[in-house]
Amino acid sequence: MIKIQALSRNAQLHLLLIFTSLMLIVVPYLNQRPSAQIIEQSRHVAAQFLYLVDTEEYSKSWEVSSHILQDMLTKNAWNKQITKIRNYLGPIVQRMYHDITYTDTAPDVPAGEYVVLTYISKFKLRDSVIETITLMLGDNNQWQVVGYFLR
Repeated sequence: MIKIQALSRNAQLHLLLIFTSLMLIVVPYLNQRPSAQIIEQSRHVAAQFLYLVDTEEYSKSWEVSSHILQDMLTKNAWNKQITKIRNYLGPIVQRMYHDITYTDTAPDVPAGEYVVLTYISKFKLRDSVIETITLMLGDNNQWQVVGYFLR
């Protein structure tokens, strides 16, 4: 008969730490959840972008966006569209962070890493609006806005 000795408390702790470390790496990938660093960086970029839009600095918001968004819309077209949308909604009253997802594969877009942030927002003229901001990791290893959608 083979006798199996119980693992020491120290060995159990080490195995738990190794397992936990692996889970911290694997679980975000499996759930398409970004790492804490990506969350922090992308939320910071999104907040800066939203501040520019909220303060009607539409040209600056276009300038800090990615070349992909800039290639889709001229600065003038962006200003017209965002002005029309924000006039319809009125000034921002409240914005609550809702969710974040990460992907490195998406149809009909250039290959790369993407983060999609959603906010549930209240504007002066509309009570419940979902704001979606899509960011892409650029060539300079910085997150940049590639899309801003409201519904």
